[in-house]
Amino acid sequence: MDIMVPEIDEIVNFYTPETLERIARETGFVERESKFGGTEFLGIMTAGLFSKPDASLTQMAAMAKDINPESEISAPGLHQRINGSGVEYLKRLLSEALELSASKEIDESIPELLRSFRRVCLIDSTGTTLPENLRDVWRGSGGDGPSSAMKLQLMLDYKNGKYVNVAPTDGVTPDQSYIKEATKLLGKDDLAIFDLGYFNKEALFDISQSGGYFLCRLNHQVNLYKAVNGELRKFHLAKELKRKARKGVRFWELEVWLTKGNSRLKVRLIAERVPDGVANKRRRKVRQKARRNKYEPSSEYLYLLGWSLYITTVSKEVLKAELVSLVYGIRWQIELVFKAWKSYHGLSELKGRRLERVECFIYGRLIMMTIMAFLFGSVRRHLWTMKKREPSFFGTIDHFQLKAIKILCSIANPLAFCRLLEYEFREVCRLCVMDSRKRLSTAQKVRMAKAA
Repeated sequence: MDIMVPEIDEIVNFYTPETLERIARETGFVERESKFGGTEFLGIMTAGLFSKPDASLTQMAAMAKDINPESEISAPGLHQRINGSGVEYLKRLLSEALELSASKEIDESIPELLRSFRRVCLIDSTGTTLPENLRDVWRGSGGDGPSSAMKLQLMLDYKNGKYVNVAPTDGVTPDQSYIKEATKLLGKDDLAIFDLGYFNKEALFDISQSGGYFLCRLNHQVNLYKAVNGELRKFHLAKELKRKARKGVRFWELEVWLTKGNSRLKVRLIAERVPDGVANKRRRKVRQKARRNKYEPSSEYLYLLGWSLYITTVSKEVLKAELVSLVYGIRWQIELVFKAWKSYHGLSELKGRRLERVECFIYGRLIMMTIMAFLFGSVRRHLWTMKKREPSFFGTIDHFQLKAIKILCSIANPLAFCRLLEYEFREVCRLCVMDSRKRLSTAQKVRMAKAA
């Protein structure tokens, strides 16, 4: 099978020794000629720690020898190189990795339902526990939670299978703070999908003003308005839903308005009644949280938990109301990414007491995860185009982790590296195909759905 994979060329170019050494000098990581430079350091922090996330300094020094047989660095020598300049070097390369697929053209493998959008950006976060002595830099919640923690904010472009942005913050920074920054990365025809933790009315206005769209759950505390005789009047959602429920309505759509000062934003409100079991589970969670925090949830809020409430600026002509919950369900794909981060990249809890070591490990892992997302997106497009099949996400990650040592040994040789990646790409397309099943996945449902 002859496969042309432009993404592989871009990954090989990213690891080109000449480019890495130039960036290493620009960031101060390399100041003089050495047998241990930017190529060896990046290789260890990416493919090396991908193969063995809990590697010791001695084991990492041995990895350097796999990359460059002339390297003679020792564990203490590597300890000294894992410093502030190393952190800056890896930060710079993370930015370069995020640019890998920035100009990728959308191809025929994109589901019809999503073709109207330039990007479909899923936004969510996950956390990792850090050593307690780093609490002054990376604060945790304390109390029953960790005293030192890092939260990783991710914006994932579902269409192209790439990371738009990965932003480390301390463990106590609220998600609402990040959404304000995330909106700066969104542009015309982008669709942003996020959960209630990111709900911020100003951000919704910013997304709309940039020419983008959003799809999210409705925060029940936000005032909604209806247009009546040319004027906006406050809309009481719970009362209206109770009237609809008495008539047996289980699915309802309405045009409403959000306000911010003198600004107005028209949105579609979609309400979908959930089964009693789902509603009761939601209410139990809310009551448990209320008891812990010593407050009483309102009866109106408890009633609204019986409905899934969405708001979006995507028009009916682009996204039919009955497909809104399906498209919102794409957001759960990011949970698979977080599971892979923790299961395959060792991000459930990081060890090591030095700040520079922890940060180098974090940025190295983020670079590796960005590259894997880029490569998986290519596998997904190829398999769908050629066979109308979906690849296994975890199977693909597992395969490349198994081959990480071989990858490590070829990184410094662009030709050998390219040939190895092409071979393993073919193997993934052969071995890591999802089994056919009667119950369709969200991704399969999205591919099969027709646009409005």
